[in-house]
Amino acid sequence: MKNSDALGANEIVELIFTYLTEVSSLRDYDDVMFVLANMGRSLTSADRCSIWLVSDDKKSIWTKVSHGMDTVELPIDSGIVGSSVINGEKIILDDVYKDRRFNQKIDTQTGYLTKSMMVIPMFNNSNETIGALQVINKKSEKGTFDKRDLERLSLASIYAAETLISAKLSKDIQETEKEVILTMGSIGESRSEETGNHVKRVAEYSKILALAWGMNETEAELLKQASPMHDIGKVAIPDAILNKAGVLNTYERQIMDTHAKLGFDMTKNSDKPLFKAAAIVAHQHHEKWDGSGYPKGLKGEEIHIYGRITAIADVFDALGTDRVYKEAWSDEKIFNFFKEERAKHFDPTLIDLFFKNLDEILSIRETLKDKYIELEHIKQDMHQIKILGAYGTKSKGFGTSSFYLNSKNVIDAGNLLDSLQEASIDVENIWLTHSHLDHIADIAYILDNYFSLRSKTLNIMALPETIKVLKENFLNDSIWPDFSVIPMFNAKEMALKYTEIELCKEYKIGQNESIRAFETDHTVASCGYIYKKDEQAILITADTYSLDSMIHEVQNDKSITTIVVECSFPSSMKELAIESKHLTPELLFSKLKKLKRDNVKLYINHIKPIFLKEIRKEVEDLSGKWKPIVLKDNDFINF
Repeated sequence: MKNSDALGANEIVELIFTYLTEVSSLRDYDDVMFVLANMGRSLTSADRCSIWLVSDDKKSIWTKVSHGMDTVELPIDSGIVGSSVINGEKIILDDVYKDRRFNQKIDTQTGYLTKSMMVIPMFNNSNETIGALQVINKKSEKGTFDKRDLERLSLASIYAAETLISAKLSKDIQETEKEVILTMGSIGESRSEETGNHVKRVAEYSKILALAWGMNETEAELLKQASPMHDIGKVAIPDAILNKAGVLNTYERQIMDTHAKLGFDMTKNSDKPLFKAAAIVAHQHHEKWDGSGYPKGLKGEEIHIYGRITAIADVFDALGTDRVYKEAWSDEKIFNFFKEERAKHFDPTLIDLFFKNLDEILSIRETLKDKYIELEHIKQDMHQIKILGAYGTKSKGFGTSSFYLNSKNVIDAGNLLDSLQEASIDVENIWLTHSHLDHIADIAYILDNYFSLRSKTLNIMALPETIKVLKENFLNDSIWPDFSVIPMFNAKEMALKYTEIELCKEYKIGQNESIRAFETDHTVASCGYIYKKDEQAILITADTYSLDSMIHEVQNDKSITTIVVECSFPSSMKELAIESKHLTPELLFSKLKKLKRDNVKLYINHIKPIFLKEIRKEVEDLSGKWKPIVLKDNDFINF
């Protein structure tokens, strides 16, 4: 089997469905556990996987499925797994022998050598810990688990928990299938930053409409259980398209529209009635009554009733919910839209039934409204930035420095166009660190590409020296047009303006959001930025050689929880780094010794792509107490 690191999103889902199909043929609880353990091992390329469960009296944890071992039962707070269960925490360890929680006795007894380990807790619907998934010894050259493995095992833990709960409570494989369908549907939605309650509401709406249409209870229940899979094909759509905060362009829309066919391909081969229904729903929920839908352009009753019902349920819930690309519509606007689209987008009979059963539908919406997202998730979303460009020079597949703070504010403009495309129309302020090309280039291109669509002036926020360089040497009518004297197409204001910033002055850029500049050490006038939201902040150095000013800021501002530091060259090029006022791994970690705070997360950017592998290795070898993460394009930082 292919190593999990080489699997794409579509292949991951296909792998899960392979195990799902195997589970659906089993009735023995222990057999279900064994298949789920095999799934966890395959998803992470681990040597072993164990499923640990909390005993009924909540005093112990036990595993009957542990590759290479017999049944084991331990006190609930025992070892690394016990810590994960008790605290509900996800744990990754590169070397378990360096962790005091690790029980070495099992290795001693079995002769097996445990090196790396990852543990993910499993929860029930009441958010109570019911057990944990544990994988041991990553089978790769590096031999350690990473963030991607964490995401995949987390996905497996959701599926495993729902399956085990259903199997334990009912011993009924049909119920297990239903839980799996709902879980997989929720996973498809979660990738597009939509809540699991969306698929639950769509399921309930679908059953109401099915019964109103005349389906018997059995078939209506079947549709209810299948409808959460309507968007499962989205797991194979790239994040950059799926979570784009603006209108999709023609190419992106073509990619997005493939999710219906992808969802059908993922589910069509099962002979189970539930999966057959799910395949129909996934394939046809974007078809339209007048034939203008996709993927096949079906018309009227050519569209299966499952697809026609799910289309109404999905659109009603989507329009009434905030999404990454839009705000929720009012009920009045939704109802007017449905009336206008009767016999166009939607089956006219079903639209009439929708309004006849509106009270029941609205009651379901109220009961299942999005009100219990985990606090940790909210906290992360509230304090997050996106890395649009992470590298120190342009190369195929590598963008230069750009940080997306919110829809109106970015730091630097090295890679705005590729990452944001039309969403760059909404950017109002570009906070520049300095005047070098890899930090300013896309100022020209977003103005040029979207000049006719912009309605607000683009404001360049920078040090006086930086603005002087841009005016004289870049946007000067010789290298590129001087947009500061060109009116916008849709307004009288100029397309571009400059605002000189002051060091150490705090500028408000949103609700409870602010930014301030601090001086950095580079070959030209330069600054770094501290972006603060609520009471938490992230510091970005941009290009620098000395870290003294950064250390001063971090030491004196306890709200700074995260720092992003450049590291452009390998240590073998120390002289060039010093001359050009950049850092190497050796210089970086030497200078960081002055920082006396241990509760700060470290991210590294601005690596020259040609040295990426070499610098990654040096960072790993020299990092000491730090656990730095090397950033790449389109990463997110939670702070």
